[in-house]
Amino acid sequence: MINFGARGHDVTDADTVEKLAAGLRRYGVHNVQLALPRQFPDLADAARINPGMGMRFRRVLGDAGVDIAVLGCYINMTHPDGETREMLLRKFETYLAHARFFGAPVVASETGSVDAEPGRFTEENFTEAMYQKALSAIRRLVDAGERFGTIVGIEPGANHPIHDLASTERLLTDVDSPYLGIVFDPTAYTTPTGRTVDGLDQVELTRRALDRFGERIVAVHIDDFTVDEAGIHRCNVDEGVMDVRGVLEHVSDARPWIPVILEQTENEAIARTVERYGAL
Repeated sequence: MINFGARGHDVTDADTVEKLAAGLRRYGVHNVQLALPRQFPDLADAARINPGMGMRFRRVLGDAGVDIAVLGCYINMTHPDGETREMLLRKFETYLAHARFFGAPVVASETGSVDAEPGRFTEENFTEAMYQKALSAIRRLVDAGERFGTIVGIEPGANHPIHDLASTERLLTDVDSPYLGIVFDPTAYTTPTGRTVDGLDQVELTRRALDRFGERIVAVHIDDFTVDEAGIHRCNVDEGVMDVRGVLEHVSDARPWIPVILEQTENEAIARTVERYGAL
């Protein structure tokens, strides 16, 4: 069985935690990646997050049979401006400190970019200098995670310094801590050509990732995509070109009951995906 979840903000009418809980229950998922900055921006500031907020989210979602699998705090941890980077790292540390009140074992982020606003694909992110910059930030965050008992979930991707299987594996060797985990997303490793940075399709990438560092994967993201002359475009599951079933079969076999969080799959499309693949 696949332990399906969804991003909270993909329940697009959920502007309160009560509506979020009802939507997730209606769509048949049992965990959520909660990204306060995306869904409840008025609550997301590091100065406002507090234990009571966490306990309220945990209680309301728990009553609907939904766990908070991942607390999203996506930052540019390699931001080119040092003062901004420091502010972002402190925000992530605040999320790590409060994650236990939300019942979230993981706080997650990508690894940044040479650009102030990450998003474009550029091999400027693949340099040794950028790897070292990401490594320094991640070591700091993992130190905080160890103090607070919260896993730092790193999501590698083609637009970031940790961008392929080799750099992911290297990071796990360089930061040898059970408080560093991987949020694995085969689409995130994908370049504008539709192939991954490793030159593989998403199913083979998943198989190799599970073989090489599967025990360090703490959550999986699933989203589909299309490719055209403008590049890659995320879309609802089964509306693109990825072999979703092939990816899920590998994940289900290697990591039973790991949270599998749907991305870019909204509202009723969440329910369709759960119905189609939930029994794998």
